[in-house]
Amino acid sequence: MDIRILLLTSEYPPDVGGIASHVSELAKALAPGAASVEVVHPRSIGAAIQASDHTGPCVHRPGVVKGEPFYQAMLRWWLARKLARRPVDILHVHGVRPLAATRGLAARTVFTNHSSGFLARLRTSPARKRRTARLLEHCDYVIGPSDELVDAARAFGYLGPAAMIPNGVDVERFRPGASPLRREWGIEQDEIVILLARRLVEKNGVTNFAGAVRLLDPKSFRLVIAGDGPERSKMIAILSDAHLLDRTRFLGAVSNFEMPAVYRAADISVLPSLAEATSISGLEAMACGLPLVGTRVGGIPAIMADGETGLLVEPGHPEQFAAALRRLISESGLRARLGAAARTRAEQEFSWPEIARRTLHVYRECQARAVPSGNALGYVADSSTKSAERLDA
Repeated sequence: MDIRILLLTSEYPPDVGGIASHVSELAKALAPGAASVEVVHPRSIGAAIQASDHTGPCVHRPGVVKGEPFYQAMLRWWLARKLARRPVDILHVHGVRPLAATRGLAARTVFTNHSSGFLARLRTSPARKRRTARLLEHCDYVIGPSDELVDAARAFGYLGPAAMIPNGVDVERFRPGASPLRREWGIEQDEIVILLARRLVEKNGVTNFAGAVRLLDPKSFRLVIAGDGPERSKMIAILSDAHLLDRTRFLGAVSNFEMPAVYRAADISVLPSLAEATSISGLEAMACGLPLVGTRVGGIPAIMADGETGLLVEPGHPEQFAAALRRLISESGLRARLGAAARTRAEQEFSWPEIARRTLHVYRECQARAVPSGNALGYVADSSTKSAERLDA
């Protein structure tokens, strides 16, 4: 109960997204095991803060200029003043954007990289790779929600302690049950509803999914899409060409508060991703007792067991995805068995108390280390604004 934690995040409610949801839930789950938990979420100077249904720890929203170099300088100045007034033991950074601002601060730095976009940095220029490696120099510990993201940190030269800790899910909010939405949507109880709960962006494989459902019998299912993004128009074109628009409901962006009812209105949930960390929407679907059809990428195979809690297919193969969907549509017993197993696995392995327990273990390891300020790459950072210096220089 003696550990003091400051979570620094690039997204937070009322923002909609995986990082926002993760940090919000993690903060609440950490609170019983810590002396204090606070959240820092930088925002543009003068930006209005929208109303949110979120409740949780103390949240600070310092105003910063979003452009560089002002963002890092202003955020670091604010953090240094904050820590001088009220020191913390652990500064846990979520997302790449604010990481550089924590260099040299008087707290042990843990970094969770949530974005599969981090993997793209491995394919960029040597100069950008060096800049990314520089970001990790002062980290005392790196957490990745998938083994792939942990390996990416290693590929940049990070040599310090690291762990794979997946995303979590609130198994009390997200649980099986009835939903009023089917009636509102005009969908009969005996119709099969396939749910795509994703941002409609290229890396989520949403156009491949649209290509898969066009291979199905159009009378065998209804399609619900909870999410929005630049790929929406492409999906509409594919579904229109397949005469499926009249069997498809686009909900647009849906708040996390509303999502339990959306999952409960479905029979099957899908993760057609081309790149993925640990899918929060996949965990939410599992907690609601839905069988998943997902791709073998990133952290998806880590959350679902093929043939036990869902069906895995290769990414970018609409015909394989269609075959898996066709099987679940036609076999009600299989849907029930996989859905029940998915719920059990979510409760046992991915509940937020379990994720918080594993995260607190990382914090304790950091506290036990002899040298603070993250020296994973052989650098030491002081509390001034000077650059880190090589220990072996």
